[in-house]
Amino acid sequence: MYIWVDPKGYDQNGIPIPPSNWYNVFNLEKLGSAWQWNDKRQQFYLHQFTVGQPDLNLRNNAVKEEVKGIMKFWLEKGVAGFRIDAPMFFMEDELLQDNPLPDLGMGLWALLACNYTFNHPDTFTFLNELNVFLKEYDRKSGKKIQTPLIGETIGTVPMVMKYFGTRRFPAIHLPLNFLMRWMGTYLNARELHDYLHTWLDELPKNKPSSWMLGDHDEGRYAHRFSAEYNYIMLALVTMLPGTCLVYYGVELNMNQNNLVRINDVLNRFVHRTPMHWDDSRNAGFSTGEKTWLPVNPNYWSINVQNQRTNENSSLNYFKDLMALRKTNAIKHGDLKFHIMSDWVLAFTRTYKKSSYIVIMNLGTDTLPIDWLAEINHLPGNLTVVASSSNSAYKKGFKMNITKSYPSSLFLRPNSVIILSSV
Repeated sequence: MYIWVDPKGYDQNGIPIPPSNWYNVFNLEKLGSAWQWNDKRQQFYLHQFTVGQPDLNLRNNAVKEEVKGIMKFWLEKGVAGFRIDAPMFFMEDELLQDNPLPDLGMGLWALLACNYTFNHPDTFTFLNELNVFLKEYDRKSGKKIQTPLIGETIGTVPMVMKYFGTRRFPAIHLPLNFLMRWMGTYLNARELHDYLHTWLDELPKNKPSSWMLGDHDEGRYAHRFSAEYNYIMLALVTMLPGTCLVYYGVELNMNQNNLVRINDVLNRFVHRTPMHWDDSRNAGFSTGEKTWLPVNPNYWSINVQNQRTNENSSLNYFKDLMALRKTNAIKHGDLKFHIMSDWVLAFTRTYKKSSYIVIMNLGTDTLPIDWLAEINHLPGNLTVVASSSNSAYKKGFKMNITKSYPSSLFLRPNSVIILSSV
């Protein structure tokens, strides 16, 4: 069942007037209506996205039970969890009150002014129902690991944190963190430190964090910034505490295919072209004559097959990071940041006697690693366990930081190294 509403009235030409001024997301800059007239029913239906995506009436009990039935179907197929798309739009004001006019200069953030259609309080009640449903399903199934609800939650950081729910009324298990997505410029060490803390400082106690790198709407860092900066971002999302979510191809330093013909159908899809598996036709993605979206022309050099055999490749760097995520220091260790200079930021992950230190040069110059003044609790001998190919330090390189003080060690621009104390 969808949301059908009678017109507010008719204008002087007999044209039906929408019941409210609600806008659809894909036409927000023109204040395009979220209401579509249907001649057959002589009513409007709500679509907060495209005309072909009418909103479900999630206040209707039959609809809610159908949603749970669909979840049960996939649970019995063995799925491990659910990613909920755009829960901010699940519920709307029942009185159909007009939203205040948004500041269109804010872009997507203009939705924050849409008090009656965005992050409505009743949304959290429905999410709690889904949470309780999953908990009961897991109990009856004898599952030891809870089936997670992951949410595409967009809004201010305090608002996103509300999607965890409360102890009595839990909602989403893992609200997604879009900080990396919104980062629109290069940040120095202090700025990046403070930026990350806008999330960490709001995170409720004992709740998991998430770190996203790239997605189907905003694209990949290798294109938005540079391939070198992508190495830094990979280190951040994998070495910080919590769950990391990496968009396909980011591990290869894939970039955007600018040869996708931009039109009304494809203009959101330049980030969604096929994965590069090898240098064969269609990048090994398809055996068909062609793919729906064109393969990026650089697939012959940037692909999984090529990078597997190159020890300095982005893919093998990513594999090193994934191996480190299995250690107790990264899974459970304490986190402490260290601003080593204007453009060099580091953080340590420490668990018992094991420590890792991630050091990033965010700047455009080769800079010294003067760490003893800032990080004096580390042992004198450290080993590089992962490094970006542009750092000048290979995996296995030994550093004696006591003898190197004041530093004789330098880090190249936009590069990162990870060192181990064990």
